[in-house]
Amino acid sequence: MDFYILKKQEKLVAIPADEQNCKEYIENGYCYIDKVAACNERSAIKRLEAKQSKLYRAPMLLLLVLPVIIFAWWRLSY
Repeated sequence: MDFYILKKQEKLVAIPADEQNCKEYIENGYCYIDKVAACNERSAIKRLEAKQSKLYRAPMLLLLVLPVIIFAWWRLSY
Protein backbone atom coordinates (compact mmCIF):
# COMPACT_ATOMS: atom_id res chain seq x y z
CA MET A 1 0.00 0.00 0.00
CA ASP A 2 1.26 3.49 -0.78
CA PHE A 3 1.41 6.28 1.77
CA TYR A 4 2.03 9.99 1.48
CA ILE A 5 4.44 11.32 4.09
CA LEU A 6 3.54 14.81 5.26
CA LYS A 7 5.26 17.09 7.75
CA LYS A 8 4.05 19.90 9.96
CA GLN A 9 6.77 21.54 12.05
CA GLU A 10 8.64 18.46 13.36
CA LYS A 11 5.73 15.99 13.20
CA LEU A 12 5.70 13.38 10.44
CA VAL A 13 2.37 11.87 9.38
CA ALA A 14 1.76 8.96 7.00
CA ILE A 15 -1.63 8.86 5.29
CA PRO A 16 -2.95 6.45 2.66
CA ALA A 17 -2.16 7.68 -0.84
CA ASP A 18 -5.40 9.50 -1.59
CA GLU A 19 -4.97 12.81 -3.37
CA GLN A 20 -8.09 14.41 -1.91
CA ASN A 21 -7.05 13.52 1.64
CA CYS A 22 -3.54 14.81 0.93
CA LYS A 23 -4.91 18.13 -0.32
CA GLU A 24 -6.88 18.54 2.92
CA TYR A 25 -3.71 18.01 4.98
CA ILE A 26 -1.79 20.51 2.81
CA GLU A 27 -4.55 23.08 3.30
CA ASN A 28 -4.17 22.56 7.06
CA GLY A 29 -0.47 23.53 6.97
CA TYR A 30 1.26 20.21 6.23
CA CYS A 31 3.99 19.92 3.60
CA TYR A 32 4.32 16.99 1.22
CA ILE A 33 7.57 15.06 1.74
CA ASP A 34 7.44 11.79 -0.21
CA LYS A 35 5.38 8.81 -1.35
CA VAL A 36 6.40 5.49 0.24
CA ALA A 37 5.22 1.91 -0.20
CA ALA A 38 4.66 0.18 3.15
CA CYS A 39 2.21 -2.05 4.99
CA ASN A 40 1.14 0.53 7.61
CA GLU A 41 1.67 4.13 8.70
CA ARG A 42 4.39 3.32 11.20
CA SER A 43 6.51 1.36 8.74
CA ALA A 44 6.02 4.09 6.11
CA ILE A 45 7.61 6.66 8.42
CA LYS A 46 10.43 4.23 9.27
CA ARG A 47 11.11 3.66 5.56
CA LEU A 48 11.33 7.39 4.96
CA GLU A 49 13.75 7.82 7.87
CA ALA A 50 15.90 4.95 6.56
CA LYS A 51 15.89 6.51 3.08
CA GLN A 52 16.98 9.87 4.48
CA SER A 53 19.75 8.38 6.61
CA LYS A 54 21.25 6.76 3.50
CA LEU A 55 21.48 10.19 1.90
CA TYR A 56 23.58 11.48 4.80
CA ARG A 57 25.73 8.36 5.13
CA ALA A 58 27.47 8.64 1.74
CA PRO A 59 28.82 12.20 2.16
CA MET A 60 29.98 11.41 5.70
CA LEU A 61 31.85 8.36 4.44
CA LEU A 62 33.47 10.47 1.73
CA LEU A 63 34.59 13.03 4.32
CA LEU A 64 36.23 10.26 6.34
CA VAL A 65 37.94 8.60 3.38
CA LEU A 66 39.08 11.74 1.56
CA PRO A 67 41.90 12.66 4.00
CA VAL A 68 43.27 9.11 3.81
CA ILE A 69 43.31 9.24 0.00
CA ILE A 70 44.99 12.65 -0.01
CA PHE A 71 47.62 11.50 2.48
CA ALA A 72 48.33 8.32 0.50
CA TRP A 73 48.62 10.27 -2.75
CA TRP A 74 50.95 12.78 -1.08
CA ARG A 75 53.19 10.01 0.31
CA LEU A 76 53.39 8.22 -3.05
CA SER A 77 54.15 11.37 -5.02
CA TYR A 78 57.25 12.27 -2.95
